[in-house]
Amino acid sequence: MSQASTGTVSTCVLQLRSSAGLYGADRMVLALNHGLNQAGPCGDASPSRLLTINNYRTTRQPLHEAARQSEQPAELLPCRGRLDRATLRALAAKIQTHRVRILHAHDYKSAFYAWLASQTRPVALVATLHGHVDTSRSLRIYNRLELALLRRFDALVVVAAGQIASLRAAGVPARRIHHIDNGIDLPDTDPLHAAGTRLAARSELGIDDRTFLFAAVGRLSPEKNLAMLLEAFAVTPADRAQLLLIGDGPERAALQARIGALGLASRVRLLGVRQDMQRLYPALDCLVLPSLTEGMPLVVLEAMAHAVPVIASAVGDVPRLLSRSTHGRLVQAGDARGLRKALQDVAAVPPARDTRASAYVRAHHSREAMAADYLRLYQSLLERPDVRRQA
Repeated sequence: MSQASTGTVSTCVLQLRSSAGLYGADRMVLALNHGLNQAGPCGDASPSRLLTINNYRTTRQPLHEAARQSEQPAELLPCRGRLDRATLRALAAKIQTHRVRILHAHDYKSAFYAWLASQTRPVALVATLHGHVDTSRSLRIYNRLELALLRRFDALVVVAAGQIASLRAAGVPARRIHHIDNGIDLPDTDPLHAAGTRLAARSELGIDDRTFLFAAVGRLSPEKNLAMLLEAFAVTPADRAQLLLIGDGPERAALQARIGALGLASRVRLLGVRQDMQRLYPALDCLVLPSLTEGMPLVVLEAMAHAVPVIASAVGDVPRLLSRSTHGRLVQAGDARGLRKALQDVAAVPPARDTRASAYVRAHHSREAMAADYLRLYQSLLERPDVRRQA
């Protein structure tokens, strides 16, 4: 049935995300949806619509709210459990109403519902793996279930090169695996002309311009390894540095207690989730990412875009990113001594703004560049005769 006869404009892609906050993967989905809709029509269809699974324990849905605030096409999909048949029916109805051609899942729960919906509606399936496929013993059963499901998808997108080998070892055909770099919303101003923003942000935080300011940005969860960061920071000279932990998560109370136990209450602050990071980045002297695992972290891209030097674990695609910087420093994951030395060295001899890193991210990791790569993938799927999709 043609678009003209139905009066309904087809939607090329429905972005599906089960979200519990506005962290890295959520912000990538937001940037992708925005970039696709800025790029214009996908053939005879509107480009992209964001559908956020609203889990019943969630009182707020920051991803959906952010999409609506930026005037993106976005809807909520209520869900009252692990398998909610009403959710599945609602998803199938939206596929039919919007004449969706591609379902793009961004987490395991979304992938599960996308696959179930595809059994009753002709729609192509894409999934982005935002982190590594972890094969540790504690997650082996979960990963086997996830991979068994994802093998049924038409295309799997990885954000870090190391993920490819894991998928190939799990039996995913090479032709279904695609590597697309993450993209971000770039700063509006040149980071070298952000002195006024820097001073204003520091004034709000009560930090003078002589203090060296470290920050860790992201979810406060075990894999971020922030407890080790606190231990390392505790031996950094008090007259040289302060540390901000920006974000929220299950380890917040434990980290707050550890700050007190280490006598760091006057030097370390938990700021919670901030929606104004574009304004705060110029205030920072160094971003620290001590994670045990990552894919392509948006916080590293964002710091680099703002010319903020980075100290980070050598995980995922972080080494590739920092190879394009002047002042980036890599530390082996879990290396407390190496992290301690990096903090002390950087605080003792503060580096200049990292203009090389900023130029690289601006040239290669904008949301527009990411959206163009995904659009090419979507169009290739729509041209393949073996892929199911609505006409």
